[in-house]
Amino acid sequence: MPPISPPWTWTSGSNEMSEPVCPKCGVAGVDHIVSKDSKERSLAKQPWFIIVHCNQCGHVYNVLTKHVFAETTGPKLVIPKL
Repeated sequence: MPPISPPWTWTSGSNEMSEPVCPKCGVAGVDHIVSKDSKERSLAKQPWFIIVHCNQCGHVYNVLTKHVFAETTGPKLVIPKL
């Protein structure tokens, strides 16, 4: 499988980035890359993921974790008695 490249590239001889292009439908521009919360929810009604996708064709660029399990108590430091 070939490596996945980002949907944007640097233009040669410039410090500006070119517009991202959707690999599925070919629409260009950052205005077409949107995100939304997933339908899956935690018990506290928080979304589990954020889905980054093209608003024209629905191509999914990435799925980001939004809800994580936090430890309720930190690790305990035990110092032995001398």
